[in-house]
Amino acid sequence: MYGRTLQRPKQRKSQIKKLPAPTAGWISNRALAVPNGPDGKAPQGAAVLDNFIPRATSVILRRGKRRHCTLGNGSEDATALFSYKDGQNRKLFGATETTIYDITDVEFATDAEISTEDGDLIEDGNGNVFGWSSTQFLSVMGAFTGGDWSVVQFAASGAIFLVGVNGKDTGFIYDGAVFYPYVAGGIQILAYDDEVEPFTIGETVTGGTSGATGIVWQIEETGSGEGILYIYGVENGPFVDDETLTDGDDGEATANGAEADYLPGIEFGTGITSADMSFVWVYKNRLYFVQKDTLDAWYLEVDSVGGAATKFPMSGIFGLGGSLLFGQRWSLSSGGDGGLSEQNAFVSTEGEVAIFQGLSPEDTTTWGQVGLYRVGRPLGKNAFIRGAGDIAIATSVGLVPLSKAIELDLTALTAASISYPVADAWGNAVEQRGLEAWHGEVWPEQKIAAFSPPTGGAGLPPVLFVANTETGAWSRFTGWDVRCMEVFEGRLLFGEPGGGVFIANETGSDDGVPYTGAVIPLFDDFGAPGARKIPKVGRYVTRASAMVAPRISWQGDYSETLPAAPNATELMGGSVWGQGIWGQSQWVESLPRFINDGWKSLGGTGYYGSLAYQVTSGSAQPLDDEIISAELTYEVTELL
Repeated sequence: MYGRTLQRPKQRKSQIKKLPAPTAGWISNRALAVPNGPDGKAPQGAAVLDNFIPRATSVILRRGKRRHCTLGNGSEDATALFSYKDGQNRKLFGATETTIYDITDVEFATDAEISTEDGDLIEDGNGNVFGWSSTQFLSVMGAFTGGDWSVVQFAASGAIFLVGVNGKDTGFIYDGAVFYPYVAGGIQILAYDDEVEPFTIGETVTGGTSGATGIVWQIEETGSGEGILYIYGVENGPFVDDETLTDGDDGEATANGAEADYLPGIEFGTGITSADMSFVWVYKNRLYFVQKDTLDAWYLEVDSVGGAATKFPMSGIFGLGGSLLFGQRWSLSSGGDGGLSEQNAFVSTEGEVAIFQGLSPEDTTTWGQVGLYRVGRPLGKNAFIRGAGDIAIATSVGLVPLSKAIELDLTALTAASISYPVADAWGNAVEQRGLEAWHGEVWPEQKIAAFSPPTGGAGLPPVLFVANTETGAWSRFTGWDVRCMEVFEGRLLFGEPGGGVFIANETGSDDGVPYTGAVIPLFDDFGAPGARKIPKVGRYVTRASAMVAPRISWQGDYSETLPAAPNATELMGGSVWGQGIWGQSQWVESLPRFINDGWKSLGGTGYYGSLAYQVTSGSAQPLDDEIISAELTYEVTELL
């Protein structure tokens, strides 16, 4: 028999862990066991970073989306956005599958009908309902069957034009005032006087003496009974002076001279028109075109928007076959004079990039192939961005800079890609959402690059991959079903299903709907990998335009399943238009910034853990919740 002294269990002491803001952004490729890298010096990243924008010093909740307009009656998706910029003449256009609209200045963001208090529509005596339309009277060209436009601005003959093709319909040429069909023969003007009955757009006008015919595209009235017909498709011409002009809708007048060229047309090979072209770009002051579903490119003469296009067959260049997808000019700092060497890059659907240098294929003294490289399969003809002279192509292996593709084998490109921090998430998106219809855009004013994958055949929720162009940090936006994007006057606009066109990062809600930002920093073992942690309290230190109402939770053992989102933070309406008090309320720019640093009780356990943060914004005023750091206290159980 002997005695043994009983020892009381040691009282556990709370420890504290401080986490800086995840300025490294959303990371899906870092080893789970070493969140700060093998040397422990990697900046803080996040396993989840939804609806926050990573900055060099913090991460901040994105702002909402504000509806700019609704294309048509809302029954068609927005398919393309593009702009025209010539001095003070600056225009923004939006397209659906059937129509192009001028949406530079839109009075009403949505369509609406006026009704009584009982819900009865107010009509006139003819059954017409009173109300308003967002874009009903803003259409500039229509009767299309496809809306996947490729558009480029080009200077020629002292004028600035937009040229657009979509691979299905006759393309367009825009002169800064009017859209015209991009057809062989171009656009002619035919003056008339002594009008008997007005002509009708779309009808065929015929010369009574010459027998010449042409289709009326536009009518410009210049005086009483006088005007100009803009016509195309002229046959059996020319028209002759003083002959009678008639159309199929009883229009009649007298020709005042013969027709004259107004805009040049474009001619391809026999049986080929602008409707067969799916992409257009500029290289060395020439327009280049991709012929859809072929390995053929076409190009025009220098400084010309019309004339006979020359074919550049490339079937013998691309060894993997497929078809030509898009092209772009590309600059590399390797010119013979030490400056930038501009080259022409042709990209195939199979992920081969043929690089050529020189003036044009017909100039054998300067034109030559520099190389053929692999980049992974491109994710659509709009799935690329430009940075300085370089091109970054969204592909099946990541966002690949062309400057890297010429140096590395395809198998090494993922690690060299811009999207490498989110390589796993990128790969999953490609697998689940498909290899087509991705769209990329750079927003220079906000230092953001964005890529929108489709929702996929399974109808996955929409997401937007977003990167800080200065730091390379990534995040993910949810709730924005982006189908096309365009930066205009310093603002990013995007189109959605149902014809909605929205301005990004404005207001505090998504078109009146609250949205939630979520952060889960990378999981950590807190220096004791074999011990279970019991969290006690935690807090996030943020600064925002209000005292926010977040939800802070412990996430144990790599669980990314978050609790229900908190209710939207309620804000005072003093700075919201129509709710302010004159002489007392402040505009958003002058609102004070509030520090939020309250402690919250935590539950749960885990060998590995993280402190999650959720905040919901739903007011007209942006919340601008900026995360500075996070802290939590915890206890460690003894090893058994």
